[in-house]
Amino acid sequence: MKEQSLIYKFLLTPQFRIWRYIALTLFFSIVAINQSIITYGFTSVLGNKLYLIVGLTILIYVGAVYLLLRFFVPKYLFTGKYFRFIICILVAALIFYIIPNIVLLIFFEDNLFSITYIMDDFSAFIVYVLCISGFTIPVFLKSWIISNQHLQDLKKKQRLSQIEHLKEQIHPASFFKVLDESAALAKSDPDKSSSMLMTLSLLLRYQLYDCRREQVLLTAEISFLKNFLNLEALYSSRFNYTVTVSGKTTAVQVYPSILLPYIQSTIRTFRPENEQQKIDIHISVIEHTLKADLKVSGIDSSLLEIELLNVRERLETLYKNMYGLDIVHDELSDESEIGLTLELN
Repeated sequence: MKEQSLIYKFLLTPQFRIWRYIALTLFFSIVAINQSIITYGFTSVLGNKLYLIVGLTILIYVGAVYLLLRFFVPKYLFTGKYFRFIICILVAALIFYIIPNIVLLIFFEDNLFSITYIMDDFSAFIVYVLCISGFTIPVFLKSWIISNQHLQDLKKKQRLSQIEHLKEQIHPASFFKVLDESAALAKSDPDKSSSMLMTLSLLLRYQLYDCRREQVLLTAEISFLKNFLNLEALYSSRFNYTVTVSGKTTAVQVYPSILLPYIQSTIRTFRPENEQQKIDIHISVIEHTLKADLKVSGIDSSLLEIELLNVRERLETLYKNMYGLDIVHDELSDESEIGLTLELN
């Protein structure tokens, strides 16, 4: 793993850029020297010109590859103009192919059109194409990794933006009504007005501070839910609720305000003509699964489906496919059971 990390850094990170160019120069120096020895040999025909030819060959090889990597790769490969980039690779390979043949034609007067030369040149041309293509792979891989990282960052920012947007939708709809009601009760029933304002302050405190965290304790989320339900009960004498909790909830963490929109959406579907509005809530933790089961009567089931769309959207954003939200409605008894299941990490 450490060796792979070193190879990754050498091929892709900026601090090893100078070393990559040195390695590139050494590679083509070895290729040029080896090619000169095999192709021209240590003959007296070239004499000291052999060193000049080797030097020029190295210079042309390195220059052609450098030009390809620094100019043609960004211009054609990164912009999706693959056909033009392939042409550039073929031209560079053709330059590598022409150099030794020019030397042979000038100094040795060999027959370059014999079957042996043609087959040898063709195989050398293929090797050049593969070699040059190999040098573009790390550059293309680096660009792909950067683009992929940028895409992941954009997805993460979009996800966080969606979460923040959905958090803005979970404020209780009756907050302003509660303020108006508490103001009206300030003289006639100051104790109730004070209790409403105190509960409201606890809700706002939780949303302003705790909801800024990535995750919160389930016990804090349940306390927040109870405060909201208590506020609803203080505001409306028709509303009644029960909350039961089972299982080990002390060390469990969940996303903030994950339960409130679920409960709140259900409460909003009570029919206005109902004399009593009651909701029974049972929250349980079994191993790594959190369940929040609701039992209500006298709600508009079609409206409930619409109200839960935002809840499903938020659950999809946070838990992907690790959640379940089921609704069962009994027309005869006019009772509904809504079950939320979350797979905890």
